[in-house]
Amino acid sequence: MALKVFKRYYVLLILLLSGTISYGQNVPLGIFYQAVARDNVGKELANKKIDVKFSIISGNPLGTIVYQELYSDVTTSKYGVFSLIIGKGTPTGGLYGDLSQIQWNTAFHYLKVEVKFDNDFIDMGTMQFLAVPYALYAQKSLEPGPQGPKGDPGDPASDNQTLSFDGNNLSIANGNTVNLSSLNVPHQLTLIGDTLSILGGNKVGLTNQIQDLQLDVNNKLKITKNASATVIDLSKFNQSLSFNPSDNKLTISGGTLPVDLSSLKNDADSDPTNELQTLSYNKNTGDLTISSKNTVNLENSVGFKAKKSISQTGLTIGSTYPFINQDVEFNDGAGYDSGTGSFTAPIAGIYTFCIYYKADGSGSSRELSLLKNGTVYEILGSDIVTNTELTKWVTMKLDQGNVVSLTINTGMSTYSGTGSFIGYKVN
Repeated sequence: MALKVFKRYYVLLILLLSGTISYGQNVPLGIFYQAVARDNVGKELANKKIDVKFSIISGNPLGTIVYQELYSDVTTSKYGVFSLIIGKGTPTGGLYGDLSQIQWNTAFHYLKVEVKFDNDFIDMGTMQFLAVPYALYAQKSLEPGPQGPKGDPGDPASDNQTLSFDGNNLSIANGNTVNLSSLNVPHQLTLIGDTLSILGGNKVGLTNQIQDLQLDVNNKLKITKNASATVIDLSKFNQSLSFNPSDNKLTISGGTLPVDLSSLKNDADSDPTNELQTLSYNKNTGDLTISSKNTVNLENSVGFKAKKSISQTGLTIGSTYPFINQDVEFNDGAGYDSGTGSFTAPIAGIYTFCIYYKADGSGSSRELSLLKNGTVYEILGSDIVTNTELTKWVTMKLDQGNVVSLTINTGMSTYSGTGSFIGYKVN
């Protein structure tokens, strides 16, 4: 039911007026409030009875309610307008029972408006009080201060006094001091697009004030939003170094005379680390070599395929043996050793291995395992019976120098079985 009411009357145009009603020399204890009630299509709700609840909140919109009041059976005009005075309703809660008790000078205050059109109150929003309500606190300025000392009536100069202000306190010589720190209300700056605004103040357009530097493809440096600005040519700073090994001279484009580095080559001292050296690369092998130094293989292609076509016989029952695939079809990267049946990773990376095994011969309970650095990494098959065939894929991350191998436990057999071992680097 409450949802239907909200959809019907969700629009309330709030007009919080800044004028106050004055009489005599006293500040009136009330804030004039006027609004127009409309339905969800914008039509005024004419001659309709509503209830209005005002809540004054201290500190922030979700802070403490210091004063709350209710207006019941408020009737809108034929144009949907209703007018109320905050402070003249029926108090219904909050820290204070009267508007005059609110300590306006201690914190920011906010007004929350709730309206009941049919059954339930609907929250119409919360807004911050600005200057007008604080006039209630300014009423204290009408109270007379303490009487100052009288000067010598025969010497008017003795009546001269001096005002001083230390940032918070205003003092008068031979008189009292007034603390004005509560009047130093902080302001908030907001930048939306090219417009700078200050809370409760004016706005300043910053169009054409915020600019960017741009460097185009021709190495020309420009500033945006200023067509008359000077364009700076940076192309002369785009230079490159070149070295001629025939005469050992180093040259920079657009620069002065080249630098002769001949004295740095074969400088007749015993230290080989400061000699000019040559890099060479063999695209067939992937070897990168520096003269008088070592060679590094840059070829990332690593892979092998080996087979075991003949089963070993006469093995001991219940014993574990290396499962060696001696027949090598290819061995890129030279990582596979056909003598030991193990693979040593030449470079770090992600590797995938495919293992095929056939339990030929007689005897069951065999167990095939994959080892990494001599420790079982994964049991590929256990309790393998005669004539069983299995294929397993295993992916693992290897550091350079890690060793991968296979073992077979004979179980109740004296045969090793046959199979194949394939591996390659995938990343």
